[in-house]
Amino acid sequence: MKSMSRSLLSLSIALVSLPVSAGGLWLSEYNQPTMGRAAAGEAAGTGDASDAFFNPAAMSRHEQSQLMVAGGVILPQVEFDVDSGSNVNGTGDGGDAGELTPSASIYYTRPINDRWTFGIGGLALTGSALDYDDDWVGRFEAQEVNLLVIGAVPSLSYRVTDKLSVGLAVPVMYSDLELEIAVPALITPVPGQEGRAKIDGDDVHVAASGSFAYEFNEHTRIGGRVTSKFEFDYDGEVQTEFIGSVGVNTELTLATVARLGLAHDFNARWSGYASLGWDNWSQMDEVFLSTRTNGVALQRNWQDTYHYGVGVDYRMNDRWTLRTGIAYDTNPIDDDEDRTADMPIDEQFRFALGADYKRDNGSVISYSLVYADYGDAELDNSAFQPAAGFTGEYGTNEIWFFSVSYNMQRGTSRR
Repeated sequence: MKSMSRSLLSLSIALVSLPVSAGGLWLSEYNQPTMGRAAAGEAAGTGDASDAFFNPAAMSRHEQSQLMVAGGVILPQVEFDVDSGSNVNGTGDGGDAGELTPSASIYYTRPINDRWTFGIGGLALTGSALDYDDDWVGRFEAQEVNLLVIGAVPSLSYRVTDKLSVGLAVPVMYSDLELEIAVPALITPVPGQEGRAKIDGDDVHVAASGSFAYEFNEHTRIGGRVTSKFEFDYDGEVQTEFIGSVGVNTELTLATVARLGLAHDFNARWSGYASLGWDNWSQMDEVFLSTRTNGVALQRNWQDTYHYGVGVDYRMNDRWTLRTGIAYDTNPIDDDEDRTADMPIDEQFRFALGADYKRDNGSVISYSLVYADYGDAELDNSAFQPAAGFTGEYGTNEIWFFSVSYNMQRGTSRR
């Protein structure tokens, strides 16, 4: 009986659960100052130490070593409105599933000579991404998600000519995932009582990133970056409330990302920025999850997304610079039946404000605030009704980002 229950549980886990990335799409908020204009123009070069991550080629513009330390908080607000439930799922709305998450970053660039520049970025996102109430209608897809992502990104830039530079980076990312779901009473050994199962796994992946930066003149520049896909292979186990543990392996592909940025100084006070991007989310056409006894390929049916952003900087005086911007990402999901509760993603809108304060020693303190609307993200599991399944949409599906960074010039200069 226990062996049969374990086999049924393994199949259930394989059919309804899988890991998530940070919000389901790549975040553009890593505590860098350009958050304050929704990252518009970022790929053209930031002019500070965060170039080590966002466009290593632009590090060639740095005349001195730079160091940036930054920290922030991520506050998601995720509330589901139930249109219909079922006998098994009930009608619970899950409450506010968002929880406060801290984040931190560090960036460093160092000129080696008049051609070469070295950089490195360190990024950390940690905390609970989603935590629904116990009676939530979608608890068999996701109850609680805890995600830890830490990355180190060493990079080099090479100045080809006075106008053109190229860059190479090697992102190394460690990810630890815990996904908890409810187990239907039908397959637990206690009649009428639901169980819990938690997938726990981690992985390290190394990718590659290439970039370029081109200066038309002292007022106008363009740049671009392409980062290859990440293929995380979470190897862990499913720990269950009644049955014990089951070995599990989950493969998940996170998209190749391409960004193109333009920056132009209109005059001594105003600068404008624009971004165009492409994320190859069709690479994640399926997620493979296997246990010791079962394996299944889960169809995601995602499509590529496109990113657009514009922003401006306004230099009030020698001390203060203000900035603002907006960005838009298209929806990766055509059919609501393909959307799952662990990734409540729709089209995205970002609205941002920021400010720099320059100190007497040349260091800069930057403040950024971003509001991101992740759309209605309708869920449609009506094919399983009336016995099971549910439908509804996210009446509130948003994230607030706040960060503070400190960028300082160091002693090493170009020779």
